[in-house]
Amino acid sequence: MLGQQLETELVGVFQGTSLFIQNPYNQTQATFCISDVYVNRKRIELNYESSAIILEFENQELYTPVAIRIISKDSVCQPVILNPDAILFHTSYKFTAISLSDSSLLWYTEGERQPGVYTIEKLIDNFWVKQGTTKAMGSFESAKYNYEPELKEGGNKYRVKYEFGNGSYLYSDEIDYDYYPEPVTFGPYNVYETITLSRFTSYEIFDQDSDMVLSGSGFEIDVTTLLPGEYVIFFNGKDPGSFTKLR
Repeated sequence: MLGQQLETELVGVFQGTSLFIQNPYNQTQATFCISDVYVNRKRIELNYESSAIILEFENQELYTPVAIRIISKDSVCQPVILNPDAILFHTSYKFTAISLSDSSLLWYTEGERQPGVYTIEKLIDNFWVKQGTTKAMGSFESAKYNYEPELKEGGNKYRVKYEFGNGSYLYSDEIDYDYYPEPVTFGPYNVYETITLSRFTSYEIFDQDSDMVLSGSGFEIDVTTLLPGEYVIFFNGKDPGSFTKLR
């Protein structure tokens, strides 16, 4: 019987080089060690019945972040990453956070060195399109940047590219935001079973003690599980409203 699964994680930057993973064979269990490999949360189709696994990072753009998760069938059977330097970006610079709202694209960094330039890119028709540039502050300890994005109604995806000044560059994580200029409306305000929304959206419902009691997304909300009383509802973290759950 197999023991508890083991997870091995590695994060870095794709630099155009494949990653080689040794996949040991467990003689006792008559099986290879690795069962699954995920890159940026997506399971990769590989030959797992092989002693060597090669991650080619297909469709991954150069200098974009990669997060690798390797699942082993047994905790005593450990894979070996043969060339971890393939994705380890040797610099003190890093993006520490990035966020996007209806009025602001914010990103935070550490380890800047002058000169440096940021390029803001937006995904349009499956192509990354330059939206603007800003010079780096050259602050080694920390820096904060704010860019006013041009959003279209619906889904929006942005990223930021940092060019070091010596020809090399590094991308931030990609950030998504669903933009709707008109607030969500809903009804009825006195409800027994179902609330109907004006459009598909995510929601969070809080009771009178400010505890979240229901969350999800859709065009309708089934509130039959809620106790009778007053509730506050938020859509995409904003546009709050209130309703009464009837007996």
